[in-house]
Amino acid sequence: MTATITEPTIPGVDLAPEAHVVLPTGDMHDPAYRERWLMERQNGLGGSDVAVLLGFIKGKGPWHVYEDKHGRGKDFDTEAMEFGREMEEPIARVFSRRTGIPVMHPPGMYANTQHPWMLGNIDRLALHPDTGEVDGPVECKNRTEWQLTDWEQDEAPDAPQIQNLWYQAVGGWRKGYVAACVGGNKLRWHEVERREDLLAHLVQFCGDWWQRHVVEGEEPPADGLPGTKELLAHLWDVQVDKVAEVAVEQARNLRKREAALSAAIERAQHRLNEVQNTMRLIARENEIVKTPGGKVAWTVKQNGTFAPSRFATDHPELAREYTVTKTAIDTKRLAKDHPDTYRQYRGRVLRVPSKEV
Repeated sequence: MTATITEPTIPGVDLAPEAHVVLPTGDMHDPAYRERWLMERQNGLGGSDVAVLLGFIKGKGPWHVYEDKHGRGKDFDTEAMEFGREMEEPIARVFSRRTGIPVMHPPGMYANTQHPWMLGNIDRLALHPDTGEVDGPVECKNRTEWQLTDWEQDEAPDAPQIQNLWYQAVGGWRKGYVAACVGGNKLRWHEVERREDLLAHLVQFCGDWWQRHVVEGEEPPADGLPGTKELLAHLWDVQVDKVAEVAVEQARNLRKREAALSAAIERAQHRLNEVQNTMRLIARENEIVKTPGGKVAWTVKQNGTFAPSRFATDHPELAREYTVTKTAIDTKRLAKDHPDTYRQYRGRVLRVPSKEV
């Protein structure tokens, strides 16, 4: 059976039993429409926001959502995101052809009728093959080859699964699908059944977060995500020599914890080096280490970082032959000629003095 890609004839009618369209579909390449889309996203939490809040999106955390919903987020449209959008159509088409499930473009951005802060930017809608009624959302993903194992499990990976469940909650559907083009030439998909207990918890958790951190404006607490560290390093335009105050007891407590954790990391790194060096000594000049039964215990392959300085010392003529000139920003001259602009793009470094407070 070959299913077809269909379009809604009357946008928003009988498509989502518990949601309505707050922004009709438009051209994301049009700067004016994209600006409207970004502003509408500030009015609620979408599927990707929920995945971030639950820790399923690498490199982002609650602080990113907080800044975005208060209109201070950066509109980063990466190459990966661009290709992800472009791949939605072929992924949806092949999914429909292989499963026999017709799909259609949604009429726009959805908001839940009861909870308007629950938003859904849905890739496609799946239709029942016999009745033509909407069964639920289809989430289309473009993934690299190294993620193939994740997509060949019994369930869909966490992030797209939680996004699909969120869209089910937004629109009031009973199920959905996630489909991924993996490595550019393999389609994998999963059906996602509605889970009332999980959705009830999800709506409660996200509703509390929205009320506290967006409506009331309370800042999220600090977390240990690398993405949060990167965000906070560039978040504020620092006022030179301006001083923030902290209570003595809080300062001492934070410094004590920071020192203890830094020391623990140093000790752990020393022990890790000891174990790894023991493994290197066992390997010596051999590339592979096996057990008597023939199982690979570990490998020590010569495929690590190249040492350019040592190479140039040992082979100066070859070094000259293979030395190339690369284009780079002259940061020293930029700092001298435009110090304020240069400072805006420098990250902030946390340093703790050794002297007690």
